Amino acid sequence: RLESMPKNRLEALPPDVLRQIFRLLADPFAPASACALVGCCRYTRSAFRSRATGADRTEVERLRLWWGRATAFCGSHRTTASHMRLATTVGLSESFAVAEAPTLALLLERGSFRRLCWLQLYGSLLSEASLRPIVETLAAGASPSLKSLDLAGNHLGDASCAMLAARLSESPARVLPALEVLGLGSTRISSRGVEALARALARGAMPRLVGLGLRSNDIDDEGVIALAESGMLGLAALRELFLCGNDRITCAGIDALAARLLGGSFPSLCWLDVPPLKSSAFHAACAARCVCVLDTLGPAHAPENPTAGSQQPATYE
Repeated sequence: RLESMPKNRLEALPPDVLRQIFRLLADPFAPASACALVGCCRYTRSAFRSRATGADRTEVERLRLWWGRATAFCGSHRTTASHMRLATTVGLSESFAVAEAPTLALLLERGSFRRLCWLQLYGSLLSEASLRPIVETLAAGASPSLKSLDLAGNHLGDASCAMLAARLSESPARVLPALEVLGLGSTRISSRGVEALARALARGAMPRLVGLGLRSNDIDDEGVIALAESGMLGLAALRELFLCGNDRITCAGIDALAARLLGGSFPSLCWLDVPPLKSSAFHAACAARCVCVLDTLGPAHAPENPTAGSQQPATYE
């Protein structure tokens, strides 16, 4: 225990090292260990009550600030630290305030949601800057048991999507390894962001993904082709893909997707939601693969005797 170390050993540590140790102990819901370290000796008190170069707060001030924010978060969402530790589902959506995004990121990083499997921030209208701390925390390996992540209706943007994709490529076994459903509808991502995500998926990221929602973004034919190519190498478990509402997708992109489907892309695919474009080649490919096509012009185009099961798809944005 650090607080029981001899003073001369603590005093041998540089202040920056002590501050890093303090941050590891600084749990806003259980600050006792960090506070005990502060009181060990005059040297530690000085290190933690003085600001590091370029810092806007001391470590003690930062812990006090996060304690206040975490307490306010619990109050606004009528929960407690013990309930968070047991929670498997967290749906904040419209009740989530923009100013709470850094607090949620910290709680995810600290493991306050130890059993979290489902996180929904749908329609919270977070800007890219507000959403970025949460995405960065998840990209760093937080919440490894998370199975469903719904960010639809927030301004994720290409930069954050590319950052997440880069982390997925670097550490596919560490970043969201259990994720089964990813909702990225209406998140202001274009083909640039989708292409970055597709590269990560082709390298084996999120191997358990069964549902990917990309509705109502700015994806064009290049994004569709990148996704289809990734389905040749990864996404072996994907059953449902949603692309409707991307008005820049043309018949050329749909036909390219059809060719990849016939080539074996997305081997587990059952449901496909695309813009309402007339493409006989596409519908023929889906019929050959027993993939049910959803569109907004009318009933779903399903093969006569689909082998892909009769259950309706889940709803992903």
